[in-house]
Amino acid sequence: MRRRIPALLGLLLGAAALVGLPATASASPTASGSFDRMSSFTADYVLDAEGGATVTETIDYVFGTSGGVKHGIYRNIVTRQAVTDENGRPSEENFRYYALDLESVTSPTGAPTETKLTDQSGGETQIRIGDPNVTVSGTQSYVVKYHLANVMNPFPDHAEFFYNVFVGDTVPKDRVKVTVTGPGGVTSVRCVRGSDPGRDCDSAQAGQTAVFTVDNLLGNEDLTIATSLPRAGFGELKPDIRAAGSSYDEGQAKVLTSLALAGGIGAPLVAAGVMGVLVATRGRDEWYAGVTPGLAPGSADAVAPGTVPPPPPAPTLRGRRPEVAVQFNPPPGVQPGMVGTIIDESADTIDVSATVMDLAVRGFLRIEEIQSGTMFSRTDWRLVQLPPPPGQTLRPYEATVLEGLFAEGSDVKLADLKYKFNTTLNLAIRQMYTEVVERGWFRRSPLRQRAGWQALGFLLIGAGAVSCFYLGVVTRAIDRTGGFGVGIPSGVVLGLGLIVAGLIFRILGKRMAAKTAAGSAVYAQSLGFRKYLETAEADQIRFEEASAIFSRYLPYAIVFGVADRWAGTFQKVAEAAAAAGSPIVMPTWYIYSGAMFPDFTSIADGAGSFASSAGGTFAATASSGSSGGSAFGGGGFSGGGGVGGSSSGSW
Repeated sequence: MRRRIPALLGLLLGAAALVGLPATASASPTASGSFDRMSSFTADYVLDAEGGATVTETIDYVFGTSGGVKHGIYRNIVTRQAVTDENGRPSEENFRYYALDLESVTSPTGAPTETKLTDQSGGETQIRIGDPNVTVSGTQSYVVKYHLANVMNPFPDHAEFFYNVFVGDTVPKDRVKVTVTGPGGVTSVRCVRGSDPGRDCDSAQAGQTAVFTVDNLLGNEDLTIATSLPRAGFGELKPDIRAAGSSYDEGQAKVLTSLALAGGIGAPLVAAGVMGVLVATRGRDEWYAGVTPGLAPGSADAVAPGTVPPPPPAPTLRGRRPEVAVQFNPPPGVQPGMVGTIIDESADTIDVSATVMDLAVRGFLRIEEIQSGTMFSRTDWRLVQLPPPPGQTLRPYEATVLEGLFAEGSDVKLADLKYKFNTTLNLAIRQMYTEVVERGWFRRSPLRQRAGWQALGFLLIGAGAVSCFYLGVVTRAIDRTGGFGVGIPSGVVLGLGLIVAGLIFRILGKRMAAKTAAGSAVYAQSLGFRKYLETAEADQIRFEEASAIFSRYLPYAIVFGVADRWAGTFQKVAEAAAAAGSPIVMPTWYIYSGAMFPDFTSIADGAGSFASSAGGTFAATASSGSSGGSAFGGGGFSGGGGVGGSSSGSW
């Protein structure tokens, strides 16, 4: 209805007051056109060290005349977003979550600012602003402040805020300004309007505060920004990934309740009995009967590498290991990585680190310390590949490690292998487990042996948890129908029994990786050799052999954790040699940077630090795709490619 006659207008307003129609809040500038629009939109994103963003939006909203009366605006903020798998497909099981905390809503023009938060389909949280009993018109200003958690994407050398400011927003905007402020400033920026692939924004500037501007952003035209910031300005960045009555008669109910109670009580007893028998009969190491520990029948040598031994000519027994004698040499043909694996029945990063040092001792590479800007400060190591020594062959896991180290060149820094070596590490570990089986030390890979029991235990624990929470409710009514009143639902009893049974399988299953008699012989030799490294005296070592023996056995000492004791012994040898006028030449496979004239102690200290640092570097993995893609590293940059997003409207 057009308001042409003032008198008629007064009558209408009076009637509205009598019948209780809502009041109207209006601003001085009236809306131009029949559709909503924003004359101005400003968003300030302040990033914090924990990976969140405090957002302040200043919105000048022009209410159109179409669509009836309006009470305010709404902002739909994306707070749940599907993650992608390694093939780039959205996951149906997991989603990335951005916790939204609304801090304040104000209106400089005096518009109602009552707020209501509701979860919407499509992973959005709606902030509805306005009073259902008050209408608004013309141009109203709103200032909305909220916090979004875990919006940053971590990368090894930088952090990114890759964000969709608008996605699917139907409201056109005359002018948009976005700023981003974060720790250390913004070093690189990108901005695109539209999608697939869209076009560049009007302006995008990096700096302590990055600034993006766009004019005349159309309805349904997306806006995506990306900023790169120094990684040092943030703490640990980790995306928040989250996973997505009785119908029986009395006789049937009694049977079901009895079965559940029997299962809850019997499952742990059965698990303990089964695992007790298996551990006693198959979970203890085999030993050759009547043979000196560390020797195989008819030979003092360990089983030849890569061969499966024939059935032992002497009987075997299972049980406690006997006392072992000191061995002055490691098991023949058994390198440090294999010794580490047989000792604790596990191939791990320290075994791979020791393998790298052993390859250096044998002449396949050289390890050099690199100083930082401060004097005598060791921060990294350089690995230099050398021509293969004649007459030496590599086991498959050794070849894998060597190829992985120098995949990108013959001269590499240890730090440069971070996030790149994990695949090689996992392959080498699998090959080490394969080798202990091929050598006849285990009948089955210890990793797979333990994993099978761990998986069975996990399934039982999972079934028990489901039983507690699901059957606990269902069986309460069944128990009452059957006349049982034990106080605890039979489904809960069953669940707890399954959980205990699962724990038994998982705990005792770790003891099922038993060594064969041949493996126990190598194990005893290894223990005897460790005794030698722990008890060797300086006066037992000849000066002319000291450097070679020190180097050859140092990787073993690191695996055993006795490198300091071993180095101390040789330091005494070196001092005695110097006093006798026969100074010992230090090893050349490890170049120490902390002193002009390094000694055995300093080399052992440096090698120990290298082993520790290498273990962490080798095991480091890059951020997965679920943490968000990069806007700066390869591929195209298009709208809608970032995380999060928002849309707007009126109600």
